[in-house]
Amino acid sequence: MKKSYFLTLFTAAALIFTAVSCDSNDDHDDHDEEVPVGFQLSVNSSMLVTQDSGTLTYASGDAIELPAGAEVGPVDVQFIAEDGDLFTPEGGEYGLQYELSQSGVISVEHPLGNNQFQFNVSAVEVGETTLTLDLMHDGHSDFESQAITVRVVQN
Repeated sequence: MKKSYFLTLFTAAALIFTAVSCDSNDDHDDHDEEVPVGFQLSVNSSMLVTQDSGTLTYASGDAIELPAGAEVGPVDVQFIAEDGDLFTPEGGEYGLQYELSQSGVISVEHPLGNNQFQFNVSAVEVGETTLTLDLMHDGHSDFESQAITVRVVQN
């Protein structure tokens, strides 16, 4: 008899624990989030580079090519959702981080004003570097781009 009582009590406790742990008050469930599967960088609505289905596609060639001394911007960052739509994350919990493989080739001014998803690029000296972007959300990366090649050439 005691064995049956303990089994019933254990089962009830397990069900209560499961119900409480599956509560949907998690920050990720509070709003409808887009899940990024790619991104697009553009200037004045002209695409510079897109990453979609794991493939980088440049507007021309195999890199973003800039003449030495050029300033480009604002560069708009948009992400590609699973359904193919472009979106810009909204809310203070989102941000953009970048990393350059080699300093001195380009300089990046980020963010522009209060816009985390815009930046300016200055072509400092002839050479090549890569730029990697991270969509940050509440302290962790929701999306990391492939290495984007930026080549600065002599004018």
